[in-house]
Amino acid sequence: MKFIYFILCLLIPAASMAQKQKNIPLKVGNKILVNACQGNKPEFIGIEVYSRTDMYDKTNVDSLTGQGLSKAFFDTKSLDGKRLPCSMGGRAYTIAAIDKYTEKGVTHTIVLLYDYYPLNILLVDYENAIFNKEISAVKGKK
Repeated sequence: MKFIYFILCLLIPAASMAQKQKNIPLKVGNKILVNACQGNKPEFIGIEVYSRTDMYDKTNVDSLTGQGLSKAFFDTKSLDGKRLPCSMGGRAYTIAAIDKYTEKGVTHTIVLLYDYYPLNILLVDYENAIFNKEISAVKGKK
């Protein structure tokens, strides 16, 4: 319980600070730049990468809105997740889906990004990644 309280104490200020930061236009199909890591960190704070060992069924995924992607990709036991390593920074990734959820009155935005490897999905805690300057808009491109 103390751990959950600690995490919430970190997320709530980050969410309010993220609103003061420059927002990135979120639209499925647009690109987001995952910035290079700052300092000598080994991994990102607000971005995770999830890997599957088998293909997933995309027939119920709406490619225009991203609806159904979360269920299709994460509905498996053959899934491995970890914080995104810094070696994957400095690249633009395509927005696959945008999900929102509310926990204890605080709305969080989760952005799913397609990786170059088809069995990976990057999960971005949008407010946290903005606060930590881990993502930015791709300039001059869709």
